[in-house]
Amino acid sequence: MPEITMADKLHRTEFLGREFLTWLFFKSCRERDSIDIAGAKYRVHFERMMTLDGENPATEMSTIKVDEPSQSDEVLLSLKLGKKVSRCRMVITVDGAEFTTGIDSSSLAMKSLKLPEVKGADFFEKLDEKTALTDSVEDAVQNLFVHFVRLRLDADAWDREAGEIADWIESQDVLG
Repeated sequence: MPEITMADKLHRTEFLGREFLTWLFFKSCRERDSIDIAGAKYRVHFERMMTLDGENPATEMSTIKVDEPSQSDEVLLSLKLGKKVSRCRMVITVDGAEFTTGIDSSSLAMKSLKLPEVKGADFFEKLDEKTALTDSVEDAVQNLFVHFVRLRLDADAWDREAGEIADWIESQDVLG
């Protein structure tokens, strides 16, 4: 039996990033105050830019630039057409600290991470504080993703959640 390459493994699981960001968008719209995960509370707000794509991203991709994606007819119509979030810009609030970042579904890498202002007295204190803040937001994204994957692996729980997402998408009033 031939060995599966890392590229093959990544290709086979890349749908998870798109499903995760779509699920997170749904949760952020439904639970505007906070998303509670294992005792931690995160506020997630999508802003300014979102790319959604279908099964064939080369022909079914929409990049939408709006201040409020959750209120955008284009975003909601793309979801109704079965597209999923593949790239986005979001604000994540962790323990009162607000972080702004872009996330790409293929790697879940954070791009252009904007940290809250640090108050250290010298360079090393500021560096320590920035490192701790970066760890904090990385942990938040990881916790959200791990929660999603556990939910996704539980067939009954995922059927319920996917049903709620589908119902929410269907209930959105688009262009009207």
